[in-house]
Amino acid sequence: MLGNILSQAENPEMTPKQLPQKDLEEQNTAIALFRYGLIAYLLFGPLEKGQLEGALREIAAKTYTIPYSKRTRVGITTLRRYLMQYQQRGFDALRPQERTDKRTPRAFPPEVVEKAIALREEQPTRTTAMIVNILKQDEGLKLKLDLRPLNVHTLTTHLRLHSKTRRLLANTGRVFQRFERQHANSLWQGDMMFGPWLPDPNQSGKKRRAHLFCFLDDHSRLVPYAEFFFDEALPRMERVLKVSILRRGVPLAIYVDNGKVYSSNQFGAACASLGIQRIHAAPYSPEGKGKIERLFLTVRLQFLPEVEVSEITTLAELNESFWAWLECVYHRAVHSETEQTPLERYQQGLDTVRSADPEILRKAFLWRETRKVRKDGCIELQGNRYQVDPHLAGRKLELRFDPFDLSRMEVFLEGTSLGQAIVLLQGREKHIAVEHLATQPLTPPKPKSSLDYLAALRSEYQALQQKQAGQLHFAKLPPIQEN
Repeated sequence: MLGNILSQAENPEMTPKQLPQKDLEEQNTAIALFRYGLIAYLLFGPLEKGQLEGALREIAAKTYTIPYSKRTRVGITTLRRYLMQYQQRGFDALRPQERTDKRTPRAFPPEVVEKAIALREEQPTRTTAMIVNILKQDEGLKLKLDLRPLNVHTLTTHLRLHSKTRRLLANTGRVFQRFERQHANSLWQGDMMFGPWLPDPNQSGKKRRAHLFCFLDDHSRLVPYAEFFFDEALPRMERVLKVSILRRGVPLAIYVDNGKVYSSNQFGAACASLGIQRIHAAPYSPEGKGKIERLFLTVRLQFLPEVEVSEITTLAELNESFWAWLECVYHRAVHSETEQTPLERYQQGLDTVRSADPEILRKAFLWRETRKVRKDGCIELQGNRYQVDPHLAGRKLELRFDPFDLSRMEVFLEGTSLGQAIVLLQGREKHIAVEHLATQPLTPPKPKSSLDYLAALRSEYQALQQKQAGQLHFAKLPPIQEN
């Protein structure tokens, strides 16, 4: 499992060569995410003095599938520039302004890679060094290899990109080592779990299934925040992450699967803007998220059975009960592996916790869309009309906005903020993509039974809230329909 995480930290997330033709700003975001992936290892894996050059050479020696480009390599000078740009001006500095360099770097001839793959498939236990030695004896490749010396490390990268590693081709089972991050907020694991069925608030006699979005601190097993929803939409996961950060600080890295919400450019750009490394679990490797899966098992064994025999009928009451169970039971129970309660273990590492600036957090999760300015200096989004400087007529601007509040619209030109657009006509308050998201009352009805275990937990939880002040109280959370 640790190997999967380190591998992804050293090898940025690849983007397919053939991407659909999108608008320029969307392309620039994809390219910026790729560049961020290249330098993420340098940002989040502190290097010893004198090791930076070696790390840059190692990254530059590999081949990549670069978005919207035929190139497969990135030079050391370019990597230094990316690193400096991010450190000085953040994620937006990695967005390309213009592409003028059309040079194509050297790469292996296709027949060399094809023969290397055939040799590995013929005998999966062959090392890459042995394959290089065999290829050097191939008379048909001799001239090409003399002109382009065959490098073991680079060939290893090609074989990995084609899923022809010795590990993947071996028939023996994989062995995973247990690991644990040494500090609180060093790594959060995130996932979604199917929850109980509840009465549908919009259709009498119908039921809807609740879904739990959750993040878990790898070191302490504390849950920064979790919440049930009636859907699996991206804004739901974003809300849970934002509240988690407000309550418990900014994590250094987040470990998630390859689901749609976790793989989206929107989520990637938000993480990069906050300085959070996004690590994806390797496909078909659920063991990488063992800690959060163990939490979900605990939820199924301890919490959900009580929901079935309780008086809970609303999503709001389900969440209030779950938060009470987290704070009064789970966070205060001694964990079998750490031999500490999650709350105690987390509080011991508060000196490593990085707090979040609310305004930076808000901007990081703004949605982004591109629109062309009309001749009269107006732009339109979701049927709403906004005024910008008339001299921008004909230019394409990136609009950044809260999908739950279209009354504020910040405009950007090539990554530079031009300020807020003026609202001329607003017929829609929310983006259409979030209008269907279910709402819930802030104050849930009280259960009828005074013997309800979860009802007793809710009372204990409310008393606990009154005794201790936190960074964010559940009672003061914004309405569920807000992002």
